[in-house]
Amino acid sequence: MDVRLAQLEYTSGMTVAFTDSRPSDDIGMVQTGMIGRTLLIARDEGDTFPETYLKITPRDVAVPQPLIADHGTGTPPELQFRRITTSPVVADSLTPPRSAVIPGAAACNFSHFDWFDWHDVGIPGMAPKSCLASRFGDKKRYFDSYVANCTPEGSPSHLYARHRIYCMNALGNYVKHFDSKVAPWRQQSIEKGSIKRRRKVHYDDGWNSSPNCGGGACVYTREGRFHN
Repeated sequence: MDVRLAQLEYTSGMTVAFTDSRPSDDIGMVQTGMIGRTLLIARDEGDTFPETYLKITPRDVAVPQPLIADHGTGTPPELQFRRITTSPVVADSLTPPRSAVIPGAAACNFSHFDWFDWHDVGIPGMAPKSCLASRFGDKKRYFDSYVANCTPEGSPSHLYARHRIYCMNALGNYVKHFDSKVAPWRQQSIEKGSIKRRRKVHYDDGWNSSPNCGGGACVYTREGRFHN
């Protein structure tokens, strides 16, 4: 189960949510937006989730206490200007960060991450796929996934692209801790982790990989990575 720590709405139509997964206790950041209207935020790889939060919100937006706890030792200097709250944060009409502004349309095969373990450009009939950390160097601390559902805008909602994220519990079983259906002509990025554990992601779609769906217009791009 994901506990919502903050829900941020930007004037570009992009939404950013910071979450705490239970029982895995992994902090996460989920971004969703329209393809071609905005870029999703590209995090600096060395930043913690609270450092990213402080960069993408103005000083009058409070900071959730559980997010700060994830930072570890030391305190980001910007935090001295912020109000800390134990309640979920909701903020709207925010100006998109400079890194999240795009002039013109983005291509469907756009790569969100600066490096990745897999990147599958959308083609009709693309089969479901599971990716396990054990197959990519057994990198366990963080997991990032990006999906762009390039099915035309206005298509029925059941023509979704889906990604589900699992982590391995103490019994050696994979437990689902994120499940999202990305609507037509939407893109979504999920970045999650903090505790070392084996992870898995599974991708599929609402048209059952049929190459005839929409005359071949039902396609989605998927990419992701594991890292420590």
